[in-house]
Amino acid sequence: VGAGGGSVAWVSPEGALKVGPRSAGADPGPLCYGRGGTEPTLTDAALVLGRIPPHLLGGEIPLDAGAARRGIEALAAAVGLAPEACAAGIVEIWTWNQANAIRQATVRRGIDVRDLALCAFGGSGPLEAARLVDILDLPAAVVPPDPGNLCARGLLTVDVRIDDVRTFVAAHRDLDVGALAKVYGELGDRAAASLGAEGFDPADQRFLRSADLRYDGQAFEVRVEVPAGPVDADLAGAVLAAFHDEHERLYGYCYRDRPEHGVEWVNVRLTGIGPLEAPPLAPARPGTGAVTPTGTRPVWFAGGWHDTPVLWRPDLGAGDEVVGPAVVEEYGSTLPVPPGVRVVVDRLGSLIARRERES
Repeated sequence: VGAGGGSVAWVSPEGALKVGPRSAGADPGPLCYGRGGTEPTLTDAALVLGRIPPHLLGGEIPLDAGAARRGIEALAAAVGLAPEACAAGIVEIWTWNQANAIRQATVRRGIDVRDLALCAFGGSGPLEAARLVDILDLPAAVVPPDPGNLCARGLLTVDVRIDDVRTFVAAHRDLDVGALAKVYGELGDRAAASLGAEGFDPADQRFLRSADLRYDGQAFEVRVEVPAGPVDADLAGAVLAAFHDEHERLYGYCYRDRPEHGVEWVNVRLTGIGPLEAPPLAPARPGTGAVTPTGTRPVWFAGGWHDTPVLWRPDLGAGDEVVGPAVVEEYGSTLPVPPGVRVVVDRLGSLIARRERES
């Protein structure tokens, strides 16, 4: 789920405050970039609230706080709010947009989001991570080291993956396993050729099969794994059983014992994997237990200004703790820590944000 700092704040024809989906991007960018931006954005609101520093990338990009405030003031006047309330509203709307998108990716798939920790990465990803913990009732939010570089690191370290899909509409009761075997064979040959062109030895290549099935009359499919081995009647039976199980897990019911509800195969899928050896994650240095702020600044939290300590993330070590209100800054990102939230540095240097338990 992504929502960048360039998300534009605007007023709908009905007079409601909106954020996104339009974005000012990086060029011209937010008003505070001073590159010709004309509309206030999330970054401008965060700057007005003190959530981010008056410069980015360790001081390489100075921000124009005055331009940001003027833009927020004009928007606030249009919706009848004080500037701080308007800026806080922009951030809150942006956060709820993310929360709703996360629910779409979890709850609608039968996954209880309350069982999961949030991984917040990118430049603006950590900005409201602690607030999302509250909205979604999450156990924790995790901010990995160098969150702005996480995607680039992943590109260089994760396995090469070739995904292919072929439409294969067939009633399970009439399934032609020979035709199914032929399709999987063709998909496998294509994936092997692609991985070979990437330089992967055939002995190192791995292949995973899956399929999309549905009950007769349904407009949506459920994806299940297809086990390795010969494509025969036994394999088809195993896939059918997996489909019933997964449908019941996702939606609370299945028609395993009601054969009058037929099952239809819709798509067959194959993933070819070329394994890469990722470098090991280096443990963080031990913390001192005494975190010294680099300074303080006023930050707007929970409807008011707080004189808030600012910490430099490279100064933190494993086991160190930060109790809100605070702001943890680093070269490529910022983590505001509201009151009632505690952040602990884990053994690999990730920041783990949790709500403090009520006594």
